[in-house]
Amino acid sequence: MLPALTRRALVAALALPALAGSVRSAPVDPILAAIERAQFTDDALAALLSDLNEDDEAAVRAADEAADRADEAFNALRDTRPTTADGFRALVAFYAQQAEINEPHCCGGLYLRHVLAALPEVRA
Repeated sequence: MLPALTRRALVAALALPALAGSVRSAPVDPILAAIERAQFTDDALAALLSDLNEDDEAAVRAADEAADRADEAFNALRDTRPTTADGFRALVAFYAQQAEINEPHCCGGLYLRHVLAALPEVRA
């Protein structure tokens, strides 16, 4: 005869596959990874440029390569579409942040933040 704990563990193990089909996980929005990559490559480029010695050819080459990676990441972001409401909100928030950083005397970031605030919270 099996001990009670082992019997319970066996029943749970047998029931788990049946229960797993009833649990729905939220789909992963591809825009989130694209935003993360764009932010990461932009941060890496900014770090290299902050201390760049333009007389150091290797440092300039590294900054050029980082700029290429950042461009590729932003192009991939541009070509990726959000598939969830949260992904869309994250994209608008990211572009608002980028506008505020890259164009501090422009209203683009403010406009995007207004759009973001106006979007209803959507939950599946």
